[in-house]
Amino acid sequence: MAETITTSVELAKVTQAELNEAIRRHNMFLIGKPGGGRAVIRDKDLTGLSFAGQNLSQSDFTGCIMEGCNLSNANFESSTLFGCDFTNAKLINTKLMRADMRGADISTADLNKADMTGADLREGKTIIKRKQRHSEDNYNPAAAAGPTSFVGSDLTQAVLNEVNAAHANFADTTMQDASLIGAKLNNADFSNADLSHANLKGADLSNADFSLSTMVGVNLDNANKTGTNFSMALTTSTIGQSYEEIALTLDELLLKHIQWVATGGKNGMQLVIENTDMRKGISFAAQRLTGMKAFRCTFGEMDLRGIEIQGARLEECDFRKAQLQNADLRGANFKKSVMNRANFSNSKMAALIIRKPDGLAQHLPCRFETTLLRQAVFTGCRLNEAVFVGADLTDADFSNCDLTRADFRGAKLKNTNLDSAILDYAEFDSKS
Repeated sequence: MAETITTSVELAKVTQAELNEAIRRHNMFLIGKPGGGRAVIRDKDLTGLSFAGQNLSQSDFTGCIMEGCNLSNANFESSTLFGCDFTNAKLINTKLMRADMRGADISTADLNKADMTGADLREGKTIIKRKQRHSEDNYNPAAAAGPTSFVGSDLTQAVLNEVNAAHANFADTTMQDASLIGAKLNNADFSNADLSHANLKGADLSNADFSLSTMVGVNLDNANKTGTNFSMALTTSTIGQSYEEIALTLDELLLKHIQWVATGGKNGMQLVIENTDMRKGISFAAQRLTGMKAFRCTFGEMDLRGIEIQGARLEECDFRKAQLQNADLRGANFKKSVMNRANFSNSKMAALIIRKPDGLAQHLPCRFETTLLRQAVFTGCRLNEAVFVGADLTDADFSNCDLTRADFRGAKLKNTNLDSAILDYAEFDSKS
């Protein structure tokens, strides 16, 4: 068993002025100027400092806290960043080629267009440290330098060619158009990641987990997929039957349904589809499909903006990354559906009120029981009486929503944004 080092003292803070002086001397070191010295800052607290645009290649920041730091456009080529905390840091266009990033925590960081070619992202096993940043409230978690974590980070167009990232955690990351050619990704976790059009040519994906990920257009040529978990991954492959297998064309079905809606069910025919992949069909955007039924159908990444599906039943469907802005979804039932990263901004999702002949009003709420809505966007929606019982709302955005009388009992609300939301009479699990 490897020897571990445990520290329980508060990490000393470094000021921006102190960091700037270290950077100045490091730049002198890089050009061989007398008086220079390599930047070696270990086990220090650099929270919130700026490294933007600086050249720190070959530097050593082992075990440092860089939470919320701005490292955009900086150069850390061949640097030692072992066990560093980069949570919420900005690493946009940062050069990290051949850097030692074992055990780093890069959760919720922005790595848009970062270059990590040849970086070492393996598990770090030699340091167990206590980051005592808030002694006034006894904040003292034991944080092991385990697998490198990118959870929730933005790696759009990032370059990770030939990186060694065995056991790394890429869950919930955005990795559109990222390049991971020849990367060692065995046992890595990509669950619920968005890898649309990423390049994994020649990568080692053995025993990696891609469950519930979005992999449309991913290049897997010559990749090692031994033991890889692709369960419920969204790809270009048809899921269920193709819309082309339906007896009537979609145009005909839509026309009959529109007639059915317009005549109150007297003419036409209600749209009812099951186990069908709708992604290559006609556009549903702005269509009036009130009361339609679709069970276990795939609408992933489709443009459904402005659609009217009041009172529709859409249980167990796949709406991952679907565009549903400005839609009328009042009273729709999405129970047990997968809607991760769907965008509902400014949609009508309040209860549908139906007046009965006796004058009484029936309220049909929008239903999301046990629905997966990780990173879904609801900004500006009216969600009065919506039912989210047992739903996974991790990282979902409900800012500026009307959630009056909404039911969140049993829902997962980790990092859920409720800023400026109206929560009058909303129900949550009682705190013990």
